[in-house]
Amino acid sequence: MTDSLRCGVVTVVAGVALLCAAAAQAQPKRLPSTLLPLEPLWSTSLPGAPAAAPVHEGGRIFVALRDGSISAVNLADGSVVWQVAHQGVGQPAVGGGLLYVASRNELHGLDTTTGQSRWSISIEAPLSAPLVWNVGGWLIAVLETQTLLALRPESGETIWRQTMSGDISVGPSLAADRMYVSLDSGHVVALALMTGDTVWKKRLEGTPSQILPLDDLFVGATDNNFYRLSLLDGSIKWVWRTGGDVVGLPAVDEKRVFFSSRDNILWALDRKSGVQQWRRPLSARPTGGPSHVGDLLVLGGTSQYLTFFNPVTGVPYAQIPVSSELAFPPLSLATAADGPLLITVTGDGQLRALGHATGPKQILLATAIPAEADEAHDFVVPAPPTEDGADVGQVAAVEEATAVEEVVAVEEVVAVEQVVVVEDATDVADAPNVAAAAYDTTSVISAPEDVEPVEPPVVRPSVGGEYAIQVGAFSNGANATGLVDRLIEEGYPAYVFMPRPGDEPAIHSVRIGDYPDRSAASAVGRQLEDEAELDWFVVSLP
Repeated sequence: MTDSLRCGVVTVVAGVALLCAAAAQAQPKRLPSTLLPLEPLWSTSLPGAPAAAPVHEGGRIFVALRDGSISAVNLADGSVVWQVAHQGVGQPAVGGGLLYVASRNELHGLDTTTGQSRWSISIEAPLSAPLVWNVGGWLIAVLETQTLLALRPESGETIWRQTMSGDISVGPSLAADRMYVSLDSGHVVALALMTGDTVWKKRLEGTPSQILPLDDLFVGATDNNFYRLSLLDGSIKWVWRTGGDVVGLPAVDEKRVFFSSRDNILWALDRKSGVQQWRRPLSARPTGGPSHVGDLLVLGGTSQYLTFFNPVTGVPYAQIPVSSELAFPPLSLATAADGPLLITVTGDGQLRALGHATGPKQILLATAIPAEADEAHDFVVPAPPTEDGADVGQVAAVEEATAVEEVVAVEEVVAVEQVVVVEDATDVADAPNVAAAAYDTTSVISAPEDVEPVEPPVVRPSVGGEYAIQVGAFSNGANATGLVDRLIEEGYPAYVFMPRPGDEPAIHSVRIGDYPDRSAASAVGRQLEDEAELDWFVVSLP
């Protein structure tokens, strides 16, 4: 009886093994990325630190600087074409041969060729959100008086003005004959583009971020939710719960929507159903949403690295170091095959263009991503660049052209428990609050045996507030990462504060949040003590 049972078990196990082997064999091999490797095409030192993210048009990049000037840089070689003194405030816009910049009481249209003013108008208050231009011939300005101005880009003439019922901090989104506005009060408002009249209004529980208008509206909010809203009336199609505020504009492909949240997670959801496709913990706090570049997603943050991900599986493909900490998310360009694909700008004013490498394929530099460490994002990158940036092109590209035999395909896993479909809901309060799931789609990648392990980079996160909560300090980085993963799952914006090179002992501190004052940090600390039974103390941030 026992022998028969043992034989049956062995037969079943063998059958399962054969089925798994057949399934793995049947899976098509992924092609290597068509984007990587990348190399630096040029690097330019701007006259000052950047005040806003770069914008581009007509083969030029335009950067507003903190000293009030604006620099125009040639996209082909990085040379400074012109520079004008202008007391600009906020994010400029560009389009139709004009660069649109605002001071506290004026709005200007500058010729992109020369930097000379083509027109200027007075405005009664400073801007509260970035200027918006679109190819349909609209220039939208948002004032601190809760006023929207629709202007003719070629002349600055006012077409209509509309006073809203709340402050506006992010730029409106234009699509077809509608404008979609995010109010700080939590409302999403659809306006008729031709007249400024309200078409519908929908209130969310948090302040919505910038809206991506497609077949429906995709938007995140400070209530830690990401939404798909109906174009027709703003009703909620589905909502996905995150562990932190959603950051910036989402990105999409035909099947998925991608976004990042301040609990240091990059998400991919099914566009139609809202079901999670994968999630990826990030090694740095995101400052914007991901972008598509070629066949990969790219994301920057408060770090010295650009990180690339496979949009289908979420597997990290590479990290590219930059000279110092990024000031803004990378600018993605659609150019010729031999031109720049990405523009980065750092806080010290280094502007750099990356394009396809012209030399031979790079060797595989990444070490293994063990399954148990994959959640912690423990993949290895090259050493930081030298001062002249000469080795920026040494990308840790995980390319199956060189190691396809080492890649073990893992079947896609999706979490269906969390998504809340509320087609008929009139308010987000109608949807139940469901706990976040934590399933990933991952691949296990092994490096060739002759690749020596490389020490992971030292990343010292830079955050916006003055204080944080410290809940642990470890000599073992893996232990610190494990605690961070646990805290993120519980909804806390945790991260590892890495030691400086040469620190003895090298301590990995686990911290939570960036808070404006000690009392705000202490309030979260007391909550953490009750809920997670952890000791804590408040620290000042660098």
